[in-house]
Amino acid sequence: LVHDSNLSGHFGVDKTLKALQRFYYWRDMVMDVQYYVAACPICQRMKSSHQRPTGLLQPLESPQRTWQYVTMDFVTGLPAGSSENDAVFVVVDRLTKMTHFAPCRTTITAEETARLFISTVVRVHGIPATIISNRDPKFTLKFWQDMRARYGTRLQFSSAYHPQTDGQTESTNQTIEQLIRTNCSDRNKWEDALPMLEFSYNNAPSATTNHSPFYLNYGMDPIVPISTNVETQLD
Repeated sequence: LVHDSNLSGHFGVDKTLKALQRFYYWRDMVMDVQYYVAACPICQRMKSSHQRPTGLLQPLESPQRTWQYVTMDFVTGLPAGSSENDAVFVVVDRLTKMTHFAPCRTTITAEETARLFISTVVRVHGIPATIISNRDPKFTLKFWQDMRARYGTRLQFSSAYHPQTDGQTESTNQTIEQLIRTNCSDRNKWEDALPMLEFSYNNAPSATTNHSPFYLNYGMDPIVPISTNVETQLD
């Protein structure tokens, strides 16, 4: 339930262990989780190793509240389904690491991107003080300048020579691609799985904070099948 289900996301040892420790403890728990994850046939087949980028990073200002500073990017190169969407619009809150995934097309315009941002982020979390993006032309056209003037939102850019400046979104993009590989047996149906993949990502404890983005954003963990099982056993 904490590794294989469509709510869990086939994450690695650390995230799987932290998710399990919310509800259970036994001797040799770490060893058992390590063995289970290492033996998972889907993870063995679909996951690839990632090397940390070299070079100096340009630090970004630390946020003081949730959804004050966000990063955004696109995951592209996905197979187009019946809706013709072949990309994912990714927005990450830099404080909690909470993330939203929105299906879209690679040909999305600046105006369409802004509308998607409003419906995905502003509708739920309000207007961020700063949007950090790459240098994609979609974020530099006049519509985004109008949005900045209208809402007071600044648009920052990752370094052209050090794209890892926006490392949070780059890392998230790799995770999304991995989630699609490991959880979608039919990659043409990735869009149908996207809401649950977003939930899995936001419910997975972070190695940095030891809490999930969901918990840091809402102050509580969501109800999942394993939590209802524990409550039933206690009753």
